[in-house]
Amino acid sequence: MANTKTKALIETYQMARNLSKYYISKFEGLDIHKVYDINGVKMNSAYWMIAHLVWTEHFLIVEGIGGECMDIEWLNDFGFGSKPDEIKDPPGIEEVKKRFEEVHAKALEILNNMTDELMESENNIEADFGGSKDKFHVLMHAIRHEPMHIGQLSWILKVNGIKLT
Repeated sequence: MANTKTKALIETYQMARNLSKYYISKFEGLDIHKVYDINGVKMNSAYWMIAHLVWTEHFLIVEGIGGECMDIEWLNDFGFGSKPDEIKDPPGIEEVKKRFEEVHAKALEILNNMTDELMESENNIEADFGGSKDKFHVLMHAIRHEPMHIGQLSWILKVNGIKLT
């Protein structure tokens, strides 16, 4: 059973995550809860985006590919369609960062146990990406989703004068 395609996607996914971690590390001393208003549109805070990345990885990889659940009680407050202003009891940033690491470790465990053949099977969340419901396309969506938020985080850092070299 070959694993060439899956391994290449895992490496790509890890590269995106490493960039997320680098940008998140640059938020020391900044107000991560600040909501920026651009042309009258309220953007999500850095805090919300970090927690959303935890939700996304859990939903797509842990559930979607692995068929598992880590029972993180606050997770769905940060899913698509959630309203940041309506979150009643948000976790502290240290809890979010802890879960960011734990969910990623679980996701990598799941992915590293997948073969190319298993990745061709239907995902567990009934998601259709690019006309396909296979697990490969779920992972490819995760790879393209994370950099969108990395870009948003980079803008917040830049407007706060943080250099990204």
